[in-house]
Parts: sequence; structure tokens; C-alpha cells
Amino acid sequence: MVGGEHERAVAGRSHLEFALVPDPSAYAERVGPFLLADELVHNLALGIIAHARPDGILALVEGGGSVQCAAVMVTPRNLVISRSPTVGALGVMARGLHGAGIALPGVVGPAAEALAFARAWRVTTLQPAHRTTAMQLYQADTALLPAQRAPGAVRPAREGDIDLVAGWITAFNLEALPDAAHDPAAARRMAEDHIGRGCLWLWEDTEPVAMTAVGGSTPHGARVYAVYTPPGHRRRGYASTLVAEVTRQLLASGKQWACLFTDLMNPTTNHIYQEIGYRPVVAFDDYRFGA
Repeated sequence: MVGGEHERAVAGRSHLEFALVPDPSAYAERVGPFLLADELVHNLALGIIAHARPDGILALVEGGGSVQCAAVMVTPRNLVISRSPTVGALGVMARGLHGAGIALPGVVGPAAEALAFARAWRVTTLQPAHRTTAMQLYQADTALLPAQRAPGAVRPAREGDIDLVAGWITAFNLEALPDAAHDPAAARRMAEDHIGRGCLWLWEDTEPVAMTAVGGSTPHGARVYAVYTPPGHRRRGYASTLVAEVTRQLLASGKQWACLFTDLMNPTTNHIYQEIGYRPVVAFDDYRFGA
């Protein structure tokens, strides 16, 4: 992890302290109760902490003897910011990260906190900050099959699907982030990792026609993500039926809920997910820093 346990930035009279924690286990112990108190909203951060890498960022702001804000990052992705109950904590986080020499491509988190952090980062670094995606976090505690179930069946992706899945991951990323740099080798590593861990699922109708992944497992839930259907197979209900089936399996396995993120600019997917049992919980925003 970048930085050290004793790197701190004190915010004047507010007595808020910033810290970078290099040890994922120590970090999880310190921020775990805070994040788990809002487990659904913090699902993304909790998933990152569970698989923290040596080049990642694990930061927190404490005050009054308790955590007031947490932030995690998998380089080179955006910083993931938590909710914060304390005015000023996000500013302390921004100044602390900048003071530690950490460059951020952007930030993602609950809309209010993401905006507050983006503003603080802009003031601190003089970098422009612009919102790139307005998202909605959805939760389901029941799974409903679409009115018109697509033909075919769900199955786990296998080793022989690696090339196909890697290509779909690249295509998914190009659609979601057309202006970002994309690495086919990284997409293949992701395909190998997800298939090896058994967390990637395909819908097959004589051939694979859609995919989704499951991750971010927490004590009570898990996140469905990377939902993708190639253009030639769209508008046939494959993805919605796949997500419904995977959600049903998650709930049957003992999870109390499943969650997923949608782009609010895509009314079709927002409508479809509500039809299969998902309900909106909180708005999330994604900001990019720099020109």
C-alpha cells in the first residue's frame, strides 16, 4: 500500500485526522464497522478492501474517536469514497491524499459525497472536475423473471470461454468509457480471474449470448455487474433473464439482497431491472479530474 500509518493531516479546530493505512487487514479492522453500518451503499468499497492490492490506496479520516470517511482505490481506477456524516471530512480526505503525493483520475461515490470530494479536490489541486456518469444503486431482495423469459439457460463461464469473455469485457469497457485507454491484456487477465473464481456467468441460447459477473460479497449481499450483450443479440431479453436468474441464485444461496449499478441516462435498463425485482436506493456519481 502507498504511504504509512503515521502520515496525517490535521484539519485545524475540527480535530479530523487523515491517515493512509498500508496493511489491508489493519485497514479493514479500522473501517469495517463504519462501512458495514451501511453495507449496501458501501458494497463497492468493501469488495475492494477484500481483494486489496499492494499498489492500492486505503485512506480514512477519523474524528472524535471514530471513522468519519473512508476511501479506497485500485490503480488506475477512480477513488471510491464512502458516505460521511461529518462536514469537512471530505475536504480533509482530499487535502490528505494530495499532500501524500497521490494522483487521482477521478472519484465515484454517493452523489453528495462525490460532489463534495470533487469540489475539494478542485480547490486543493486546481484540477478541473467534471461529472461523467450519473448512476443509480439498486437493491433486490426477491428475483422476478421477466414477463417474456428469453430462451436458453444460465451456466458458469468455463476455461474454454476465456477468449470470448475477454473480447466481451473489452467491448463492454469501450461502450462504458469510450474516451478511456483500454488494455486487451488486462481484459484477458480479468476474464481468467473471474472464470477461475467461478464468478462469471453466461446465458446460452445454442451459443453464449450474454454475460454478467458477481462480486463484492459482503455478510448480507453481493453485487451483480459487467452485464453485457453483444449488439447482434440485443433486445431479446437475454441480459434481463440472465440477471434475474443470477439474482435468484444469489438469494437462494443465503444472501439477503443483491445490488447493481445502472447509468441513469439509460432508461431502458433502469426500467428492466425494476421489472425483475430491483428497486432504486441511492444516486451515485462518477467524476473525472483533469482536462
